[in-house]
Amino acid sequence: MSRVLLACGGTGGHLAPGIALAQRLTDEGHECQLVVSSKAVDARMISNYPRLTFVAGKGRGFGPGLVAKALFSPALVGAVWSAWRQLRRFRPDALVCFGGFMSLGPALACMLTGVPVLVHEANRHPGKAVRLIARFATSIHLPSGVRIPGVAADRQHDSGYPVRAEIRPQARDAARRALGLPPAGRLLLVTGGSQGAASLNRWVETHVAEFSARAVHVLCLTGPGGREEELRTPQSVVKFIPFCHQMAAAYSAADLAVTRAGAGTLAELATCRTPAVLVPYPRSADDHQTANAVQSAEMGGAVLLAEADLGKLAEMVFSRIGDNGVLSAMRDALALADAANRWEELAIETISLAGRKSRPLPA
Repeated sequence: MSRVLLACGGTGGHLAPGIALAQRLTDEGHECQLVVSSKAVDARMISNYPRLTFVAGKGRGFGPGLVAKALFSPALVGAVWSAWRQLRRFRPDALVCFGGFMSLGPALACMLTGVPVLVHEANRHPGKAVRLIARFATSIHLPSGVRIPGVAADRQHDSGYPVRAEIRPQARDAARRALGLPPAGRLLLVTGGSQGAASLNRWVETHVAEFSARAVHVLCLTGPGGREEELRTPQSVVKFIPFCHQMAAAYSAADLAVTRAGAGTLAELATCRTPAVLVPYPRSADDHQTANAVQSAEMGGAVLLAEADLGKLAEMVFSRIGDNGVLSAMRDALALADAANRWEELAIETISLAGRKSRPLPA
């Protein structure tokens, strides 16, 4: 069987699809190593996957600011050197990159040593790292209809978002029991993704009384170092936790979610059939979250609200969370979106690419 290196650290949106692909490849007998960052978000997530092998990589984002840009080049040299040493130890047959600053070092090291490179972009606006790696990658996998100018069309392929094996719909009552939430009543999930979202956390905090008055429960994932507290009234429970290791339960327990619009979040919402109000992070690179959210809203599984319009969020939430007809129609749209999220070709091509003979690495 083949050896596959996956560069996927730095954010939950990069790490989660790497884990999903590694789960599938490992199940089929291939050996995988996942290159991750030293960030706390990576450490929290990988602790749940003891059967996978993770290795620490090096990398640094490009900007913003003059100091960050000045530090980027020497950091990149160190990242390539670190990756080259990892290649000598592991001797992979192929590299799969998932974008972000942790992908550049391994991709350049593989290019220099003849290891085939496949790159996957989840967002509808490809990031800087993906655009660079695409220039020399053997294969580029992108959201349907998205293409990178100046790159040969035959190397660019439509691809879905790899969803981790454990992200599957659960029975609502069982999911709520697992999370310690009441089985009766409406539940709102609020999450800013792996990094959290201070503006969404504040919105929950300022509407606690209204949640109680309307008998709506809330599970708010506050992010690293965020608030951890449970507020109970006779009518509702508002639960703040920094991180949730049971995301399938969180999605399945909720009647409606308020979330950011990273590609991973959207794929997981579709898998678990969780309608959502999407509030894209306004400072995401190339505003890719807005592009993601626009398509999701057009498909009918979510509604879009700009962060500048958070004053309208309460009305949007309360008008939908109790409307079974609206929620049912959104769940139907999510089922179609989930059916369209096909990423089998990514796994198949990874295995095919790894099966090709590459130039031996230097001793």
